Amino acid sequence: MSIYILTGQIGAGKSEAQKIFQNFNYSCFCADNIVRDLYKKNNIIKNIQKIIPESVKDGEIDISLLRKIIFTDYTVLNKVEDYIQPHVFKEFQKIEQLYNDKIIFTVPIIKNFEIFKKYKVIYIFSREEIRRKRVESRNYYNKKMIDNIFEYQKTIDIYEKNCDFKIDNNSTLENLTREILTIINKI
Repeated sequence: MSIYILTGQIGAGKSEAQKIFQNFNYSCFCADNIVRDLYKKNNIIKNIQKIIPESVKDGEIDISLLRKIIFTDYTVLNKVEDYIQPHVFKEFQKIEQLYNDKIIFTVPIIKNFEIFKKYKVIYIFSREEIRRKRVESRNYYNKKMIDNIFEYQKTIDIYEKNCDFKIDNNSTLENLTREILTIINKI
């Protein structure tokens, strides 16, 4: 079974790369989407409320507030990651049971690298100034939050040096597609 993790720092182009892999018949699953679905489950909501009480309003997790809190307080970030990541990894295992081959799990840079030991890793990178422009264009990030995310990911990013394949995403969408095709031809 060929299962890969696609990872890279925020703004590197994971979502665009995932779309391209999907165009080449890979089944792709984004950890961020899995987390959003998990945040709708009552037991998850209750446990997140224990970690960050103010992040739950009217029985639902306020994702914007949660994001703001975790990226300004690394202690809270670590608690949330330690809690939610095992749930994400269980969802990955369920997905593995449903799909036969050619799976890509898109995962942001995280400190828990256990899941990365199980699969081959495809690392996508872009220069910081390019990544910043991409992230600044998103509605839900302010400058302070962007700075915090960049700094945090920089301190925990061990994946560029410990990956099986690298994608350079400093150019055009056409170049990104060529980079991905090169990898597909190798795997």
